[in-house]
Amino acid sequence: MQFALGTSSSAHRPVPGYLLLPRSRLPVLVMERLHTSLDDMLEQYPDIPLHVKLSILHDVTKGLVFLHTRNPVIVHRDLTARNVLLDAAMTAKIADLGNSRITNLRPGQLAGTMTMGIPGTLVYMPPEASTDHYGPPLDMFSFGHLCLFTATQVFPGDLLPSTYTDPRKNKVKARTELERRESYMSPLEATLGKTHGLVSLVKGCLENDPRRRPTASQALDRMRDMMAGLRPPFLHMNRFQLEKSLTDKSAEAQAQAREIADNRRRLQHLNQANEELRSKKAELETAAEVTAREKAELQAVTELQAVEIEDLSKQSGKPKASKFPDILKCQLPLKWKTTTEMPMGAMVAQAVVIGEKVYIGGGMMAVKKVRGSGERVVGGSTDREEKKRAQLSILECSMTGEGPQWRTIVAPTGGFAMAAVDNQLIIAGGVVPGANVSDHVSVLDSDNKTWTQPFPAMPTVRFMPSAIGYKRWLVVVGGSVTPDDKNLINVVEVLDTSSKQWYTASPLPRPTLRPSLAIIQDTLYTSYVSAEEIPFTKQIFIPTLISNAISCAQASPNNLTQTEWQELPDTLTPFPALTSFHGHLLAVGADDSPSSTIAMYLPHIQQWQKVAELPTPRGGCACCFLPATKQLLVFGGEDENQDHIFTMDICELDTEHN
Repeated sequence: MQFALGTSSSAHRPVPGYLLLPRSRLPVLVMERLHTSLDDMLEQYPDIPLHVKLSILHDVTKGLVFLHTRNPVIVHRDLTARNVLLDAAMTAKIADLGNSRITNLRPGQLAGTMTMGIPGTLVYMPPEASTDHYGPPLDMFSFGHLCLFTATQVFPGDLLPSTYTDPRKNKVKARTELERRESYMSPLEATLGKTHGLVSLVKGCLENDPRRRPTASQALDRMRDMMAGLRPPFLHMNRFQLEKSLTDKSAEAQAQAREIADNRRRLQHLNQANEELRSKKAELETAAEVTAREKAELQAVTELQAVEIEDLSKQSGKPKASKFPDILKCQLPLKWKTTTEMPMGAMVAQAVVIGEKVYIGGGMMAVKKVRGSGERVVGGSTDREEKKRAQLSILECSMTGEGPQWRTIVAPTGGFAMAAVDNQLIIAGGVVPGANVSDHVSVLDSDNKTWTQPFPAMPTVRFMPSAIGYKRWLVVVGGSVTPDDKNLINVVEVLDTSSKQWYTASPLPRPTLRPSLAIIQDTLYTSYVSAEEIPFTKQIFIPTLISNAISCAQASPNNLTQTEWQELPDTLTPFPALTSFHGHLLAVGADDSPSSTIAMYLPHIQQWQKVAELPTPRGGCACCFLPATKQLLVFGGEDENQDHIFTMDICELDTEHN
């Protein structure tokens, strides 16, 4: 029969007492029946709800308060889960007072003198248990470990040694008790969170210094705070109800395990069927290869016949038939409108569309000069302040009304990247006047008057990078880490504007400055220049060494971190401006030398095909497609006669001949 110290009673529970039996001089203690121990309950049921655990620990603290407030004080000295008994109503009571000692302490005193050796269970004992001076804080230390065991249901085992050798200083250092019990603290914090009241209570109880541990009364107050949110029926769940609930959960878990096993067997059968299908597919592919060879032979015969027909046509004067009718269908019947003048010249700039407005910036190089008679001077000013003003300028072109309306917006940096995300104009990087290369990301407010910085800075500083917006993502590509165009980078970074988190994507195959970007059907395309005969750390814009290249990533921007870049065939002109036009990828102009070529990428034959021409040859121009008016706009650049072009070409599909 266990001797148990009760902490609560009610009318329907037996009241402890004693009984004098006939023919016996000794009284017999009469106590209520306690069905199980906390240790057995934790071992039998691995998923006990947290509110039940808190209720049990709450009862234990009431028992400790009773012991520690006696006069003289009673120290239990062996508070473990095996010595906490539970009745049918899941009320916890402290048992096994065989190691308890009545001390000469008064309530409130911390330590006294004990004559016996180390008491109780060693893993529950604090450092002072090895001395003769301890008191109620010993029970509070054991209570902290009991809380760890109860909350995590991780059985107490071997702890780390109390000391360790520091390899850097070759000195022996002592571990705190919290460090020794780290294997229990980590799952407790992971389950409840570091701010939970039970976590802070356990840390206080496991302090090395007994004076810093909470008293039983303080622990009871904190347990009451944790219990304040618990309401019936949780507090009145008896043992049988709890066991039924846990048994049902165990049965449900077993049913789920059986279902998982069945699904695995089905998956195995499906994999076997899939292997059979793959084998059949391989056979069909082999047959298809044979058919393809036969078709190739037939095509060769057809081409030979076409040559013969061509010769006969020349002899008879009939027009010859084209061998590539699908390519001829891709010729774009563009209808060019009157050229529109811009207030500034642009060179390798970026064009961003928001609604019916177009923003051009990041490469504004020249300001028009007007003489006294009003005559415009083509070329640009050599004045340093006017050049500085051009570098910090963004042109806004409104395509509503009778004709384009121009307005100038001042940017905080020069040589920046520009994009639109959620109808917001965003600039990234560049050089702040009088400062170094910037990593800031700025957003133009709704009034188009001030710039804000609601997003975190880029992980990499960039001068003359490129950017593009897609849904909620901002993709920044290439650039230089110095303002002298020498230290080029191939870093690609993506900003999720919703979570304000930066991600580093797969780098470009080669470093580049101001690449042209376009996104078509979740595919990001970028063109860049490369030099094969000189290091990338040097200036690469030497016309004889420039070769054009274009890469694409078959993924949406949020998956760029797991995507490798694929190189497409070279464009027809070096380093053209890319844009999306009616769902097709266009390459406009060139950068090495001005060109009037407009080429379209034909994915079905993996080739570029010239589809139209610009009215004016342009090099280093910017272009964009305006969905609102279905127009292709081409801005700035340079031609063979001018350093800077101050015109914008506007074109649309000639639907009558499309």
